[in-house]
Amino acid sequence: MRDNYKFEMKGRAFEDGDRLDKVAAGLQALQHIFDGQFRAISDKKRLHEQDRQLFQARIFRYEDGSFIAYLGVAYSGLQTALPFIQGTPNIWEATKNAFDFLKNIYESAHNGEEVKITHEGNGNTIVHANSSTIIYNGPVVNIGTQIIGAVRELDDLLDNEEVSKVVLEGPDSTPILEMESSKKGLYYPPTRIDDSPIQILCDIYDFNKYDKTGKARISTQQKIPLGNYKFRSIGDQSVEEFILSMTEPQVLLNCLIKYQTDPLSESKINEILVISIAA
Repeated sequence: MRDNYKFEMKGRAFEDGDRLDKVAAGLQALQHIFDGQFRAISDKKRLHEQDRQLFQARIFRYEDGSFIAYLGVAYSGLQTALPFIQGTPNIWEATKNAFDFLKNIYESAHNGEEVKITHEGNGNTIVHANSSTIIYNGPVVNIGTQIIGAVRELDDLLDNEEVSKVVLEGPDSTPILEMESSKKGLYYPPTRIDDSPIQILCDIYDFNKYDKTGKARISTQQKIPLGNYKFRSIGDQSVEEFILSMTEPQVLLNCLIKYQTDPLSESKINEILVISIAA
């Protein structure tokens, strides 16, 4: 059994031949989407060689113009092993719904809307964003969680006019996903910076002098939870002061906190923005 797909990347990178780095990155992200698809429906954390014998993506032909690849995903012997895919095209339909789900929740999050995801007893997923409510059938959260990393790989690939658009179509030319460079970054969590500076004690254990970034270990009883955090210097202190700070057991940071809000997980601190540092 095989479902047929069409994968297309448009832009200057595919004129007068195809840029190999863009083609390789796009195909790798596409493979990761199919891998995530398989992990979701098989409830596996990773794929092994025996899984590849059951679940394979193969390219059958190319077209010029933009980069166009026609491929098929073969499900050999899976119908008896995985009842979910009985009567395909359930897999690609579920993946299309999962991509629509991801697009909805991240668009809502970037618009500043509070997104709530709930589950009904019949397996449906309900997305509440401000006054709107959308109901999705099937395991969209599971598939969406498994493929979001691959979707972000495609997002990274988008580059103005070099790679202006990425499209994946399923059987009967049904669009599954479509991403444009004008919306680059959509599938990453939105961030916000708390504009009230705070002071925290920490141990700086790593620092990159070239981009003035590093890592700090926050102990207990601070204004943010204990743990290890990335930081970036936004002040005018010298690189030497940060390097010397690594010889101190603790230093005091005057800083801003940058948070990220991911609809698929709990909100967390994205990074610490260091205004000044003192031993």
